[in-house]
Amino acid sequence: MSKQLKRILCLVFAIAMIASLMAGCGGGDSATPSASSTGSDKDAAATPEKEKEDDSADGEVLVNLPREETLYTGGHLFSPLTTLNPVSGNCIWPVTPTAMNSELIYESLFMYNQVTAELEPLLGTEYTWVDDLTLEVKLNPDAKWNDGEAVTAEDVAYTYELAQLMSVSWSTIWTYCESIEATDENTVTYKMKADNPNPLLVERSLATDYILPKHVFEAKYEELGETDLRQWENFEPVGSGPYKMYYHDDTRVVCIRDDNYWGQAESMFGKLPAPKYYAHIIYKDNAAANTAFTAGEMDLSDVFMPQIWELWEDKNLPVQTYYKDAPYYQIATLSYLWFNTSVPGLDNIEVRRALAYSFNYPKISEVAISSYGGDLVPSLFLDEEREKYVNETEELTALRWTYDVDKANEILDGLGAEKGSDGIRVLNGTRLGPWKVECPKGWSDWTAALEVACQSAKEVGIELQTDLPEKPQWLNNQQMGDFDIMLASAAQGLDPAQPWSRCQFIMDSRVAPMGEQAFTNYNRFSNERADEIIDAIPGEKDETKLKELYTELEKIYLENIWTIPLFNRSGIWFHTNGTVWTNWQTEDNNSDIPPVPGAAGTRILYEIEPAK
Repeated sequence: MSKQLKRILCLVFAIAMIASLMAGCGGGDSATPSASSTGSDKDAAATPEKEKEDDSADGEVLVNLPREETLYTGGHLFSPLTTLNPVSGNCIWPVTPTAMNSELIYESLFMYNQVTAELEPLLGTEYTWVDDLTLEVKLNPDAKWNDGEAVTAEDVAYTYELAQLMSVSWSTIWTYCESIEATDENTVTYKMKADNPNPLLVERSLATDYILPKHVFEAKYEELGETDLRQWENFEPVGSGPYKMYYHDDTRVVCIRDDNYWGQAESMFGKLPAPKYYAHIIYKDNAAANTAFTAGEMDLSDVFMPQIWELWEDKNLPVQTYYKDAPYYQIATLSYLWFNTSVPGLDNIEVRRALAYSFNYPKISEVAISSYGGDLVPSLFLDEEREKYVNETEELTALRWTYDVDKANEILDGLGAEKGSDGIRVLNGTRLGPWKVECPKGWSDWTAALEVACQSAKEVGIELQTDLPEKPQWLNNQQMGDFDIMLASAAQGLDPAQPWSRCQFIMDSRVAPMGEQAFTNYNRFSNERADEIIDAIPGEKDETKLKELYTELEKIYLENIWTIPLFNRSGIWFHTNGTVWTNWQTEDNNSDIPPVPGAAGTRILYEIEPAK
């Protein structure tokens, strides 16, 4: 690894730890989910309604999951399971391809640990920059798929070959690489393009991209073709991880430990995870999930819990967050409103600027997330990232907005947008609303944020209406660009390439057009200079020039206002209940394991113990 990359990653670590105090997936997003389900019935949480053959020695059918052998989680899965296919574009727990890979069924080459700012070995044992353009990765020769076949460099190479054959979330790597090849059975060589290298993204890919079995996906691609391959459910995935699929229905998804898991070799973990079963209940809403968590029916939660401190201060429950005191979680991302700038009215920068001034950000933070995120500054960056990477000039300060109803009205009045009899303004014959503002159904914190935003906008004469589709539909809408306004987070801080990753996620215009699937830049913002800067940052070795580049990106962002952050938030709402399982990570215990349910946080599965 070059000295410059080490400096960049160290800065990212400092930012992630000081600024973040956070946690998911995201990315994808891990706001506070739920979906149609039975709620928090204790028996439903513990008992699959359909019999499933167990891997036990006697081959008996298992009906009830033993509570002392089962880890229950919630908050990652928002609706019944529809696919376990990573190329589908709509894959959800336990196979969510994001910077926070669950590592339960499929695994990445390395696991990112934001506590140590290191990439920890998994399928890969080490990586080396042979020269400025060439990265070499060594694989663990013990690694195997759960069907017994060896994990080889050919699997890695084919995983990326597939990303050339079809558009998937990891296809971006081909913008910067000219080849990714198996140079022997356990060695993969990445060769970057000489005219467009990006060592940050290549190193990031080691921790964010699941490796797929070539012998499965190559055959499926040849059999089905691109379109049908996306539709393949893959409910019995051939993975390399410590768990296999066991059971799923409309109320739960259950994984069972693979007792033949290769990771019990001394070259990896040296043992199996403690829980035999890893179960995710699909709760009907946050309230049901939080009731189950409070009752000790859920062990590990990624569901937003208001006033979390009351559980131990007032109720004396064995509940923990990673940090004992506020903000309790690691702040790792910003949740943005994404505007479809092809919609009449929303195509006007000044209308978007007026909306930016109209939103009551302090109230949004208080009502939606119990003020966990602290004060919001409109930016591409988290607070400490901004301090490190941005020259805060008077020009930038003047471009930033705050909650200011008078300013919002002044902007709209200046445009000549007059209020009708219903109080909603009309600009050049276009009524400013109603525009739908989307977030997934059941995400109560995000819904609360949107309700405050809608109330705020109405005060200045703009009509917004909340729209709450199921999460798969919300994902499809954002990827296809089929929305008026969308609430979604950008790339989270659980990423060794931050803050570049977030800038690239929001500003890089080289994505599929509206109507085709895109995994970043949902509103297809386009600025040629922004693209140039995004390409220049990863290879810039002068820290002064690096700061100038980030400052220029910030200026472009603030001038155009095609997204508006509503609040800072944890990437993962990571809190644990010690009623059944103990020895969870906190800042004082297992503190080198990050407070996340994926990536290097997966190591906690080997450390937790049954409560006595």
